[in-house]
Amino acid sequence: MGSSSSSGPPRRRVSALDVAGRAGVSRSAVSMVLNGRADGNVSPAAQERIRRVAAELRYMPQGLGQSLRSRTTRTVGIITDEIVTSPFAGGLISGVGEVARRQGFMTVVNDTEGDRERLHEACELFFARSVDALVLATGGLVQMEPPESVSAFPTVLANCFDPAGQLPSVIPDEVGGSVQAVEHLVGLGHRDIVLLSGGEESPAVPLRREGFLQAARERGVAATVLVCGWEIHDGYRAAADLFDSGEQPSAVIASNDRTAVGVLLAAAHRGLRVPEDISVVGVDDQPHVASTVVPALTTVALPHREIGLRAMEILLELVAGGAAPASVERLPSTLIERASSGPAATR
Repeated sequence: MGSSSSSGPPRRRVSALDVAGRAGVSRSAVSMVLNGRADGNVSPAAQERIRRVAAELRYMPQGLGQSLRSRTTRTVGIITDEIVTSPFAGGLISGVGEVARRQGFMTVVNDTEGDRERLHEACELFFARSVDALVLATGGLVQMEPPESVSAFPTVLANCFDPAGQLPSVIPDEVGGSVQAVEHLVGLGHRDIVLLSGGEESPAVPLRREGFLQAARERGVAATVLVCGWEIHDGYRAAADLFDSGEQPSAVIASNDRTAVGVLLAAAHRGLRVPEDISVVGVDDQPHVASTVVPALTTVALPHREIGLRAMEILLELVAGGAAPASVERLPSTLIERASSGPAATR
């Protein structure tokens, strides 16, 4: 069924009798199913039918309805696109959960695995289950066009943003992260730096490139951007081509930590020492990668946990009746210096 509109006369509250009529059962059967007393009293098929109809009609038992109107359910739904596959979503979800627990809220997580239809379904299911608010979170920075149904809840976007600016969002400062990487390398004496850029499908790419070129221009260093990708083999291939061209820079900033590992491998296969012959900087501080490769990787750590913390803080302000802040809030990244970057070699 279509989502509710923010204008027009208020919709009549759905009753248990409405659910019973649509499901073809008695009102008492609806009450038993939705209060957990159906086993042995209502057939499994009828139970499933009642739950389905209740979700379709967005029916809430009276107690839950009162709780929702007074905002006392103290439950927040979190919908993310890739908890299963992303090494970063855990930090973001952990940040949301930390703030929620401190304020006595419970979080419920639903993973859509990037399926847009499942996103719509998750919003509808959370609505039917009376959550107070929603966080829509993504593993990587993306544009998010939220389903219309989220207008029923206070909603905050985490690591994604609404191009129409309708919802508040919290994202990394991608421009500032690139500036930090350049400043770090320039401080080590590097004057010729290459950025291996990821694919243009990510909105982070032009922002990182902007920060890189801006910082290099302001500091008077030679800057080259090469399109690469996001995986180890992409970094290896791009770095191998770069080293074989005879135009070897003194430092490389990779599109992420995985491509940085590819650069390290290409350097080792050509007898180049890191950081003595070339310095390498990644992006992400990917768990079990950046700190464990040899040499350990200098990287720009994106603020995934901090994004979760801040998104939940904003959400609780909205639940309490506060006004939404500016549409996009950017949090700073942190450069973590390790063994893969060092003073520029004298040439």
